Amino acid sequence: MNSISQVEFEWNPVSGVLINEENDNIQIDLKTKRKADPKEFGIEIHPHVLFKKQLNYDLEVGWSWHKSWNLPEFDYILKDAHIYLLASQGTVFAQVFVVKALENSSSYKNLGIKGESKKEIIDQQANFRCLKFTTTSYNNNHKKFHLMIVLFYSSVNGETMVLSSIISPGIFVDSRKYARFHNFSVLQNSFTELFPYQLIDSKIIKRETKNKILKIIKIENSIIGFINYFTASNIRNKIKHPIFLALRFSSLIKLFVDQEMLDSQTSIVTSIQNHLNNIIKKLEHQKKIKILISLSDGDYVTQKKALELIQQLENSCYEIYTQKCYLPNNVCEIEDFQQLTLQYEEFVQQSKIQINQNKHCDKINTQFSVQVDDSLQKKVKIEQFADMKNQQLSQTFKDINLHKADFDNSIKKEEDLKTSQYSQQNLYQQQYIPFSNINQQQQYFMSPYLNLVPFVNQQFQHYYLTPYPYVNPYQNIWRLF
Repeated sequence: MNSISQVEFEWNPVSGVLINEENDNIQIDLKTKRKADPKEFGIEIHPHVLFKKQLNYDLEVGWSWHKSWNLPEFDYILKDAHIYLLASQGTVFAQVFVVKALENSSSYKNLGIKGESKKEIIDQQANFRCLKFTTTSYNNNHKKFHLMIVLFYSSVNGETMVLSSIISPGIFVDSRKYARFHNFSVLQNSFTELFPYQLIDSKIIKRETKNKILKIIKIENSIIGFINYFTASNIRNKIKHPIFLALRFSSLIKLFVDQEMLDSQTSIVTSIQNHLNNIIKKLEHQKKIKILISLSDGDYVTQKKALELIQQLENSCYEIYTQKCYLPNNVCEIEDFQQLTLQYEEFVQQSKIQINQNKHCDKINTQFSVQVDDSLQKKVKIEQFADMKNQQLSQTFKDINLHKADFDNSIKKEEDLKTSQYSQQNLYQQQYIPFSNINQQQQYFMSPYLNLVPFVNQQFQHYYLTPYPYVNPYQNIWRLF
């Protein structure tokens, strides 16, 4: 155990190229010749990564983690004080990638990551939390993954350069069973399902009990209302649809979509909902919906609590940003909330009409199939009982179990046959057995094995059974052989 606890999660500089997640194009060139020359700024960059909690380690597997777990919180620290010089001339930010090594030793495939993976360097550091893997080693030929942190410098004129890039040891990413089968289908519904449009303006309350006193808090359109909504225990199914968030908490949440969605002839609500459905069905992979959550209002504690809730909203349907400077250039803000509300209300009503029409069609098809079944059953019933002219059938064909009726009829026939055989045998024995009492009434149709009386021939020591039910037990019956 001591040797395992002493193993360090060591980061090393890396160079090469980072291949795009969706295609084979080069996303980032990590080679030294493309990096900004540190001597130009008079500094040398030596980043340091400090994890708040260590990853799992095993002697056989090495470093490992579960896909459904949040990665441990960590700080990306730049110890050189001259980093302020870069920050004054532009923007310095760090971005975390999950990669796997390709056959080419200098190439890495970007696998994607869940969470806010891009942070600006403030006070020489950036904090990363609530990050998750998006796939497993099992789905990638059992290959181990690496965490890669790239430090960027964006100048005033818009040019972006790589200042530093480091890579972690290999991490084997596994998946728990419940995460494999339930994670995606269950959790993504609240991000894409339509919600009642009345909830946009209706009164929503949070109930909380302190010191046995019930307190009712109204959900306001503010950062406090945002926190109260997502921390209310009485609100079971919290709505995370981007349109709901943008309309209900418009004071801090802005909705952005790709320009091509605005250029389409369909309404923006229809385009948004179609895109979300395609993301769920994996027909589209690029997220075209972005929401920007501004945390400028409120004190430090409030902002920190809101940030934790925002990180829990990370999903695979749309992207969440907390700073506008990181938004792509090809997105546009939806500013007309009144028109957005009207379009959403109309879309919900049309969806209800469509659902009712589908239900009505299903009902008609069901009734037609039942009528066809009834007509066939009546025809079969007439053919089945065609020889029974005077018998009135009180049951329909559905109430008759043909297999059970055939089985019961076969048993009854067998019992009748046995009864007939026993009766004939009884009559035969009554006719040919001597010394019978002719004055005594006989039961000819009684089973020959009923009320049998034993007698012993003392001379020949033979044992007989007489079929006479009322024979005198003291009478000796002799039979000649």
